[in-house]
This record gives sequence, C-alpha cells and structure tokens, in this order.
Amino acid sequence: MSTGSRIAGMLLCQAGTERVAFLAHEVATIESPSTFGGYAGSARQAYDGGPAEAERILVAATGEAVGVDTLEIDAESLSVLPAPAVLCRVAGGSLRGFVQARGALWPLMSLVDFGRFLVPSSREAA
Repeated sequence: MSTGSRIAGMLLCQAGTERVAFLAHEVATIESPSTFGGYAGSARQAYDGGPAEAERILVAATGEAVGVDTLEIDAESLSVLPAPAVLCRVAGGSLRGFVQARGALWPLMSLVDFGRFLVPSSREAA
C-alpha cells in the first residue's frame, strides 16, 4: 500500500489481547472452527504464544486462513499509515501498514501473506 492511501471496509479483529486488521475484500468467507474444513494458523498464537482457540476463521479466496478471537466490520474510510522499514519483513512480509480506528492503532495485515506465514506449505517449509 502506498503512503497516505485510504481504505474502506476492514475487519477489526482481536487475537488474545492484541489487535489486527484485514481488508474486507480479502476475506472470501468467515467460518467457525467447527465447520472449517482446512487448517488455519492462529493469530493469537502468533502474537502472544497463547493457545490457538479461534472463534472465527477468515478465509481468503486462495484458501489461506487465519483464526481470530473476535471480529467487527468497519466501513469507515481510513488512511493507511506506513510501517517502519524495520517492520516490513515481519510475519513473512504480511504487514501492510497501520490504521487508526476506535481510538487505537491496528496493524493492517495481508490475509493471504499472514495465512501463509502462519501455516507454511510443506514445499515452502522444506
């Protein structure tokens, strides 16, 4: 994302005590852990090492998935604040920047890249 770009339509999610945001158009479906047939990495486990007890699974059209504890849909148009260069490779390069919403700063992640980072394929892991 370019510096100062504006976005509308986000999912604001909790992962344990941490926050994470995704662009709504990246999410093909929202599943429950009991109905999701694939494997999803846990954002909570990635952030604070807590147990992977996701309440919702965000699934990209390409199949990557990330488990989060809670989510809220936010339709406001917000500016994307750039990520410092030192953070650009964090979590497999999935950090796109930050948005300020509801009085807090939220890391904006790519659902596909974060899902791949959390659950690398056997080919990527080799």
